[in-house]
Amino acid sequence: MKSEKLNKKLGIIGGGQLGKMLLSECNKMSISTSVLDPSDKSPCKNISDKFICGDFNDFDTVFNFGIGCDIITFEIEHINVDALEKLEKEGKMVFPKSKTLRIIQDKNKQKSFFVEHKIPTSNFKYYNSINDLKNSINNGDISFPCVWKKTKFGYDGFGVKILNSINDINILPESEMIIEDLIPFEKELSVIVARNERGQVSCFDTVEMEFNKTSNQVEFVISPANISEDINNKAKELAIKLAESLDCIGILAVEMFMINGEVLINEIAPRPHNSGHFSIEACRSSQFQQHIRAIFDLNLGEPLHSGSAVMLNLVGEENYHGKVFYENIDSVFKVKSANLHIYGKEETRPNRKMGHVTIICDKFEDAYEKAKFLKEKIKIKSK
Repeated sequence: MKSEKLNKKLGIIGGGQLGKMLLSECNKMSISTSVLDPSDKSPCKNISDKFICGDFNDFDTVFNFGIGCDIITFEIEHINVDALEKLEKEGKMVFPKSKTLRIIQDKNKQKSFFVEHKIPTSNFKYYNSINDLKNSINNGDISFPCVWKKTKFGYDGFGVKILNSINDINILPESEMIIEDLIPFEKELSVIVARNERGQVSCFDTVEMEFNKTSNQVEFVISPANISEDINNKAKELAIKLAESLDCIGILAVEMFMINGEVLINEIAPRPHNSGHFSIEACRSSQFQQHIRAIFDLNLGEPLHSGSAVMLNLVGEENYHGKVFYENIDSVFKVKSANLHIYGKEETRPNRKMGHVTIICDKFEDAYEKAKFLKEKIKIKSK
């Protein structure tokens, strides 16, 4: 018989690649799992103990799913938080907690939380409509360039746009929004922090993210970041402060800007994150294992690693839609230090995350060179 803690049934809301990688850790410990996802072609469908196809924005669907589990977690923020709150009232353990998710789901609430808790971040203003924004511009309250963000339902660069002039307003969708100062940052950073119910915390070292300028998606993740130890410590301290202030149980990913020797918080995600995928091969305990340890209130693992790791995202090429074809994927196996992950999504579309490759070398330059080579070779297309 397993320990009392590991005998609990885990429900995961969301059946994409993050759920798949969480299931890999659960399978190691023979944790009973159920997954809820709207797609019957979910990567998690055939590797969970129980799979339910349903809408995670529907109150009844989420509640009925969770009532059959002991612990509920999620791999996506855009779910019905009222149902999670009701599950907590019914005695179910939801991690991260519904109150944590409610703040993070809404970028206006998220940014206001930063200000309230004296977390350094860019200046911002909230607007409830395009017309409200236009009136503010006409009154001289907005300076260009600036950053537009939908308050809800943005992801992977969608729902974010740099506005260079008032003409850019014409292509924005009607929604609630925030407008942020455009920060002339030197680097974009991320810290993954884990926290369990007893308040034990553990941080991975700060990583550096390189973005594709066209899609605004992360292209490479570099660990450890090429930054000073002072910046690394500042970033980790801020991540821990946020996890504790939010009372976040599980993994919290904290995206940041580095500018003039300081760190500003950009956005946060209460779940395993793309910027932590390198940890699967590079670290003694991956972000996915840390998340499971945290939500089951187990002692946290060792997040450090030696050498350098570079993670390359494999995303759908422009102008390709349909059944996926991985062009030159065998080139990965010519690089001995490369580790391939294919997410199991049957169909591709432009910029859809279809997999990743992690390269681990003693020196950063070697890992980065190999990552750039594979980026040029591998193309995700459709048949």
